[in-house]
Amino acid sequence: MAFTFVHTADWQLGKPFRNLGSRVATLLEQARLETIDRIAAVAATAGARHVLVAGDVFDTVLPSDRTLLTALDRLRKAEQVVWHLLPGNHDHTRPGGLWERMATHGLPVNVRCHLVPEPVEIEADVVLLPAPLTTRMQSTDPTAWFDTAPTARGIVRLGLAHGSIRDFTSGGDAAAVIDPARSRHARLDYLALGDWHGTRQIDTRTWYAGTPEPDRFPDNEPGHVLVVTVDAAGRQPRVERVATAAYTWLRKRARVSDAADLGPLERELMKATPQLDRLLLKLTFDGTVAATDRDAIEAWAREFGERVCVLDVELPEIGSTLSDADLAALGVGDDVRTAARRLRALADGADAEAAGTAKAALGWLARLTRSGGESA
Repeated sequence: MAFTFVHTADWQLGKPFRNLGSRVATLLEQARLETIDRIAAVAATAGARHVLVAGDVFDTVLPSDRTLLTALDRLRKAEQVVWHLLPGNHDHTRPGGLWERMATHGLPVNVRCHLVPEPVEIEADVVLLPAPLTTRMQSTDPTAWFDTAPTARGIVRLGLAHGSIRDFTSGGDAAAVIDPARSRHARLDYLALGDWHGTRQIDTRTWYAGTPEPDRFPDNEPGHVLVVTVDAAGRQPRVERVATAAYTWLRKRARVSDAADLGPLERELMKATPQLDRLLLKLTFDGTVAATDRDAIEAWAREFGERVCVLDVELPEIGSTLSDADLAALGVGDDVRTAARRLRALADGADAEAAGTAKAALGWLARLTRSGGESA
């Protein structure tokens, strides 16, 4: 009989987001807690009774009581799901740590904390092999014991671990280093991994689910969980990626030549997210523009920034397109216009070094004339 479950990881509940300000931080912290409800809904739709969380359930070994108790309440409420929680490097086990605190508060009957590396039967003919971390950085492969873990013939073997596949970087210090051939050596039907925050397939039986709610401007694919079905021991699993993110984090480079490019850019950005006020955008403008166009782009950025959750923008440079009309609009005198014409000639000349210096000077000139006009 087929066994279907949900694979997720790296919830990092309680992550503070201090660099984004208190209003945004509160929204993002709440979104991470609400991820539990969204994952429970995915499990219900898929007909999955079990959810495997491959480490870093919490962002720290010392989460606040509010974070801990709110999480337990949400896990308890999803009573149709059995939650299998694994300590990762952010929330590793230690004496008097959060896992003991959870037990003290009273674990919901549908929550199982896998704190010991030993086989656990989670359904008839389905065994889970967990690899909990006991330190933030582990020097040995926590999944090595999977190879010799005994199970009867015909039993579905599922591995649950947190760490980086050997020769595969998670973008920082690895929590632990895991043999990329572990699923084959340990005869696993599926190895559910956490630590890498984007969805990634290592082989047909080994996957990173990634974080279900993005927490940074990504270069991978966060914001998903995996629905996995194993038809029988030894059969290749079927894996479906399901989107779960409430917020969209987007890094975008846009080349502009004038303010007319803003309309198509805005339409593209609106298509990138289902809700504009849940977009966190790091936007870099490439190119050089006239001073008047730069003013229009700045005004657009101010207005668009009020419509999104976060806008971090790098504006385009003002280049040699600083024209007489631009200078007239800025209200400068003849001496400044003469200097600007000389700089334009250098900017358009064959001397690359002089051209670069002249373009930079034109940019500063435009800024100075605009700021002088505003203060007048």
